[in-house]
Amino acid sequence: MTQILIWLLQIIRWGISAYSTVLLVYALMSWLPGARSSKFGYFISSIVEPYLDIFRRLIPSVGMVSFSVVAGILFLNLVEYGAQVVILFLIRLLN
Repeated sequence: MTQILIWLLQIIRWGISAYSTVLLVYALMSWLPGARSSKFGYFISSIVEPYLDIFRRLIPSVGMVSFSVVAGILFLNLVEYGAQVVILFLIRLLN
């Protein structure tokens, strides 16, 4: 059972890391003219926009700058830490 929980934690970490990378790519694409209107840009936007809309409703933009990507990455890091704490607690409980 411990091995399964460790494997689950690794999957969660990998998934959060991959999604954080996609968020970073999305943010960098805003600096390149026309990058979001490409097929790749539409694909990345379809993955990222639903998640970032949550933070755009909560955090207003400052001028033309949106901090939704930063908030999204910080929230993902909190989720990763929370999952780590819960899984390590379960491992200690089972041993």
